[in-house]
Amino acid sequence: MGGIVILISSLLPILLWTQLTPEILLLVFITLFFALIGFIDDYVKLKANNHQGLSAKTKILIQFVVTLIGMSIFKLYFAEDFAKTFLVKGITIDFGCLYVPFAAFVIVGSSNAVNITDGLDGLAATQVITSFVSLGLIAYITQANVNIILFCIAFIGAILGFLWFNTHPAKMFMGDVGSLSIGAVLGLISVLIKREVLFAVIGIIFVIETLSVIIQVLYFKYTKFKYGKGRRIFLMAPIHHHFEKKGWSENEIVMKFWIIAITCSIFTVAFLL
Repeated sequence: MGGIVILISSLLPILLWTQLTPEILLLVFITLFFALIGFIDDYVKLKANNHQGLSAKTKILIQFVVTLIGMSIFKLYFAEDFAKTFLVKGITIDFGCLYVPFAAFVIVGSSNAVNITDGLDGLAATQVITSFVSLGLIAYITQANVNIILFCIAFIGAILGFLWFNTHPAKMFMGDVGSLSIGAVLGLISVLIKREVLFAVIGIIFVIETLSVIIQVLYFKYTKFKYGKGRRIFLMAPIHHHFEKKGWSENEIVMKFWIIAITCSIFTVAFLL
């Protein structure tokens, strides 16, 4: 549960040295709530001798409901352009009453995408550092709430410290406590700065990892129904395990995925913002 170390190292300075605005309070609430879900999941895995932990449906349902409630309450404190989101190059779209479910989908999706990505030493940590740096830079460029920028900086510092012990061979692991909460924070920050679409490009590895699992499961079920025997597209999902099966080392996968994430982040800030 190295995620506990990350959360203490980041949330403590945030609570001490930032203004407790509605945005910060929502960020702290979402962080702690998703950490609690991750803690229960880890506890079930370790203490109840159940390697599956909580069922995926149960986790996602609870996450989605609570996030919907949190965003609905936060809407009362936000400006009148709450339902608008930025696409690319000054183009915006107004989701209207659908924005709260959309925002909840982004937050819950980001949380579980980071959780799926956390499968190799240093993989999730390097990806989330890149995302926090990119979102923090975008927040600075767009003159967003300075407390959001400080929130990003606090998490960058905490995760860098964690990464020192998480590189291969890892001595400390993020666990669901860390991956679920950090993923939710990234999704919420993209919502608060109205850059949800750009976050999908910045976090392209998270998207690919999640899609690889969805594609693998759907194709397996389809071929099992049609042919009586399930078939797989990837040697193993998520896709980082596919490359492991192909003979790539952990460090090779982590570094190449990091290069892709950095490239997409630079492209997003330089050409799409």
